Amino acid sequence: MTELELRQYLSNVGLVGIPAQFHKFSGGLHNSVWRVDTGDRRLVAKVFAAPTAGTLFPNLPEKEADALRRLEGLDVAPNLVGFWPEVKLLVYDYVDGEMWDGDVVGAAHLLLRKEVADPTGFRRVSLTCEDILSEGDEFFVRCKNKPKEFRPHPVAISVPEKLSLIHTDVGVNLVGSGGGLRLIDWQCPAVGDICEDIYSFLSPAFQILGERPQLSGEQIKSFWDTLDRPDLARRYSKLRAAFAWRFAGYCAWRAEILDDTDICGRYRFALSAELKYMEDFV
Repeated sequence: MTELELRQYLSNVGLVGIPAQFHKFSGGLHNSVWRVDTGDRRLVAKVFAAPTAGTLFPNLPEKEADALRRLEGLDVAPNLVGFWPEVKLLVYDYVDGEMWDGDVVGAAHLLLRKEVADPTGFRRVSLTCEDILSEGDEFFVRCKNKPKEFRPHPVAISVPEKLSLIHTDVGVNLVGSGGGLRLIDWQCPAVGDICEDIYSFLSPAFQILGERPQLSGEQIKSFWDTLDRPDLARRYSKLRAAFAWRFAGYCAWRAEILDDTDICGRYRFALSAELKYMEDFV
């Protein structure tokens, strides 16, 4: 959808008038996203590309709309304005503020607020070490150049008593700070383990791919102190190596299939960091 077509569509559904200004965001790998300024209101309009197969992060417009409805009023995600499935167009209120700047306390509080949301009806993701490791194996099988590091041993772990609505890609999608921190881009939500969202926040690879410094030991300690959930800390310690193996496989695969040399280099750097993160717990 072109900007002109988007302007016409939003006008037809009564969301914008003639003075509206459109600014297309750069950097999106899949979807086309605009900020729309109309009167005293700012919106985000997202036009979804076709689904991508064989990835950790499927592009699911209907499920993003569902997730935003579930999260309404929890101070976790943007407010949904509307979703038009016939044109794969999602509109939500723009979140004021800068991209996340290191506020680990705010991130911990946000993840706790998110736990109230009902996760039923979303796709279910892997919950055991062996299943998560097997997904990593599948990514490495696709690669010509496989790392020499050994596969972590699976650790026996039970399914969590409470399943959560998880984002699955927290690291690069936080905007604002403090109580105003919000988690955006919910196009791949799932029913799963909150530890997966914790991982996608703490993981060095996710920070690298977001072009931010890796979290320091002090920041990680502050996050866990704020979360104040020793049960989750123990569970995370058992799952961390498996999550890291899987995401290392994903980074290795992406580094081989993408055309942009800069992005491929970032994925290779993320791969190295993730293998180190895995080894710390193997």
